[in-house]
Amino acid sequence: MKITILSHNLSSNASMRAHRLALAAQHFAEVKLIGPVESSGLWPALPAADWIHSVPECRFPKFASSFVQLAEMCDGDVLIAVKPQLGSFGAALVAAERWPKPVILDLDDLDTAFAPREEWESKPAMADLHRPASAVFVSLLTRATGAAQAITVSSTALQRRFGGTLLHQGCDTRLFDPTRVDREAARREFGFKGPTILFVGTPRWHKGMKPLAKAVAEIPGARLAVASRDKEFAEGDWSRYPVDPVPMLPYTDVPRLIAAADVLAIPQLDTEVSHFQMPMKAYDCMAMGVPIVASAISDLPQLLDGCARLVPPGDVAALAGALRETLEQPEASRAMAAKARARCLESYTMAHVGATLREVINKVAPGLK
Repeated sequence: MKITILSHNLSSNASMRAHRLALAAQHFAEVKLIGPVESSGLWPALPAADWIHSVPECRFPKFASSFVQLAEMCDGDVLIAVKPQLGSFGAALVAAERWPKPVILDLDDLDTAFAPREEWESKPAMADLHRPASAVFVSLLTRATGAAQAITVSSTALQRRFGGTLLHQGCDTRLFDPTRVDREAARREFGFKGPTILFVGTPRWHKGMKPLAKAVAEIPGARLAVASRDKEFAEGDWSRYPVDPVPMLPYTDVPRLIAAADVLAIPQLDTEVSHFQMPMKAYDCMAMGVPIVASAISDLPQLLDGCARLVPPGDVAALAGALRETLEQPEASRAMAAKARARCLESYTMAHVGATLREVINKVAPGLK
């Protein structure tokens, strides 16, 4: 069986969901991941691989050529398009019209189609039709979900809205294995000297960076490490907080960064985006067996029940208290972290995700081997 997975932008963080689905699908099929890539190259955390292929990311009218190339590269028996974007779902639908084959649409958040009308009006670039990621295209393709033979989603909130099969983010537990990391060497590598709280992932506004920074500032001697690009903390009043930026790392280096931390923070805010998203880093953090403090939002309470400290979204005092408690009660914290790793191994490995994905494919393409 051959599967082609489409990402609308291999230079963005969105490519990581597509990559994770590819890892899951590789348990039972030959896989190719395709998508547009900007002049800056692949997303820094996305590992280079000979099964990842790209076309130039550009604006219309030049993107028309890239779009045609994407459709022609869809040579799999099944097409999986990540997000209702022109460069993924749009290209997959066109390819399936030319060479009939099932298309699976994967949804991992609410895209720009659901932005308030006021935001469209205040940010004209959102609807700029020269941009392949224009909210206009996303809106149309979101309303065309019925054209897919199946839908997979990353959270129960998305499942309630769009239907389909819940396909967890999961984790590559072969790579995210604490026994493969020398923790003290990793701490020296990243310069972690005192109590270190780590935020893994892209520090977007809805991910609670400000409340987290304020909470860490209330803990004497603690520092907040954040893997980010240089520009993330170049502006604003971040100098007031104990934030230590860490350069963006390749995917294969992330386990060392996680292992070096004392606490892993997942401080989502109470926004519509956060209710529908399910952070990929939650699964990676579980696999590494490091104590977790997270916001009680989306599916995090169910995923982390009994194996992490959960706090109300955006509650600085509660977040600071949970972080402090995690640092001051190391034995109890390690016990919860061990439980988190055990749960990840029991239910959320790439093999588990692959088994669910195979069931979806069996329904849309029965008999395919």
